[in-house]
Amino acid sequence: MNEPIYHRRFSLIAPAITEIRQVLKHVLGGLSIIDDDLDAAGLVITEYLTNLLRHSKGEDETVVLLITRTNTSDYTLEIVDDLSPYNLFELNESDWDINSGILVEGGMGVELIRHYFPEAGYCTTNNKNYFSVPLKQGKDKPKAIYVDDDKAQLALINAYLKDDYDVISCQDLTEAWQAITLHDAQVLILDYQLQKQTSEPLLIKLNGSDYRSTLSVVMLTGTDSEDIIGRINRLGIDDYLVKPVKKVRLLQSLERVTNRVKAFEYQVQTPSNIIDYEMSDGFRAHLFGSIEVGDGGDFFMPIPNQQNGFILGDMMGHGIQARKESFAIKGFVRGFLASKPNCNALLNGLNQALYEEQLCKNSLVTLLVGYVHEQRFYWLNAGHPPPIAIDKEGNVRELQGVDPLLGLSVEHQYNVYSESLSDLQHILVYTDGLFDNRENDVTELQQIKQLLSNISLNDGDFASILWQNSQVSLSKEVDDASLIVIN
Repeated sequence: MNEPIYHRRFSLIAPAITEIRQVLKHVLGGLSIIDDDLDAAGLVITEYLTNLLRHSKGEDETVVLLITRTNTSDYTLEIVDDLSPYNLFELNESDWDINSGILVEGGMGVELIRHYFPEAGYCTTNNKNYFSVPLKQGKDKPKAIYVDDDKAQLALINAYLKDDYDVISCQDLTEAWQAITLHDAQVLILDYQLQKQTSEPLLIKLNGSDYRSTLSVVMLTGTDSEDIIGRINRLGIDDYLVKPVKKVRLLQSLERVTNRVKAFEYQVQTPSNIIDYEMSDGFRAHLFGSIEVGDGGDFFMPIPNQQNGFILGDMMGHGIQARKESFAIKGFVRGFLASKPNCNALLNGLNQALYEEQLCKNSLVTLLVGYVHEQRFYWLNAGHPPPIAIDKEGNVRELQGVDPLLGLSVEHQYNVYSESLSDLQHILVYTDGLFDNRENDVTELQQIKQLLSNISLNDGDFASILWQNSQVSLSKEVDDASLIVIN
């Protein structure tokens, strides 16, 4: 008999999907579910619940999230409902291939579930429907990226590490950077002298990114020259080894530097799960949706040293890949502002990097930079929905200021727009999903006006009430949705 671990009932409405994903993240993480299953579970449950939303009858429907232990190392994740049976595996057959790169109508969600969990099942028993996926306990081996242009050395180091690490081998710096952005590796092992150059350019790029804070670096050198070792140390590596290196020495080094990073992670305070963000001149930004919980492709970055500004980003796509692409963008932003503290120039620098395909080759991003200075709201906008202003009389209008998506043309220079705050009550900044999920034919501005008809602009809970009223209960597709209310 299965042992129940977690049991909770949820209303079948779109906001519950975000809440369920957060529950899965914490509960499954606490159960030491392997990383791939943990990430995939949130994505697959989102796809399944989206189907239920699409075919349910109304707002009174509920689902039960159930996690049970099947033996000492395995678990089952189930969604239980008493709706009319809807076997998506039988009703959404298609020939679509998840690796085709082509988007089609119907069948994609089913193929996605089958891709991550081939043993997922659906059955109806005693008037209840059960959608289930099996989960494995036990963390994956830590990942190590090894860069060397000598195939014999690649094979040797892989043989040394294969029992303790999942080794990703790379033969040049371009391949190495792609591996860093695509894999949650714990350690980077670098051969210093490659055929055409040293590995210093990769280290410089890594040091300016967000990845360096969680990635240990061990350098392999073919010489014990004080000059070279001095250069290596100035690049901020965690350890260096002189070749040839013995297996036991290499493993000792990797264990030491990775443990050092783990200890550092506990000490660093990061601005996660911000709900209210204090801006300049007494204004506050109230955060809702995906940016509040740190899930999906929407992301929020505070810029405390730049008039207490912020960045709101929307990475095209959703799930694991969107989050990985957003990490690359955030890493660039932190590196740029650290070296050139001017958020007005940020989009131009990021535009050039995207145009040259230095990062995010497989996705697009909309980005809005906003800050308050001397009672004016300033913003730069790369393809993002325009901010909406609500004045003290209740009049609503879009603020005119939108520039093209990043990475389309290196010639475009991004503008700084501004609006006086003296007569405004609220400014709304949001991502596309907020209104796309509502499947309404009217414009975003018209929808905001409809929502405001029953809300007092002076209510202290205006921001929360607006967010709750903007949620949908039934949807054809549920996208990441985020809202920032500035007042």
